[in-house]
Amino acid sequence: MGVCLLGVLLHVYTVLFKSDGGALDFAGVIFLIGLLLWSCLPYVIWASVAVWRNQPKPAVGAAIGMLVFDCYTYYCVFIAPTGSTAAVGLLFAPRWNLLVIGPLSAVVSWPLLHFATKRRQNAR
Repeated sequence: MGVCLLGVLLHVYTVLFKSDGGALDFAGVIFLIGLLLWSCLPYVIWASVAVWRNQPKPAVGAAIGMLVFDCYTYYCVFIAPTGSTAAVGLLFAPRWNLLVIGPLSAVVSWPLLHFATKRRQNAR
């Protein structure tokens, strides 16, 4: 849950402090709210998997993978953009998180976390 919270906080920070500083009209505010909800959706889904399905190991792996990808996207958009369309990455990163990064990270990390937990329990 903590990793999901960090991902959500990254997106809240992005919307509140990194969005265009100009005067926002109603459509601009609605767009930013939509962007925030869209960006947080993958974290909400994996947090719900952890809680309702009682599957914290794949959810932790997915959340870590998505947070790393979101930090990379943040870097590419705000710190070292390579072109004028770099900000489009903010719109596509949640889709990548939902369809590729989250599931792939969950599949890769689940055996690692499973065996690490078993090893720690056997050491006691």
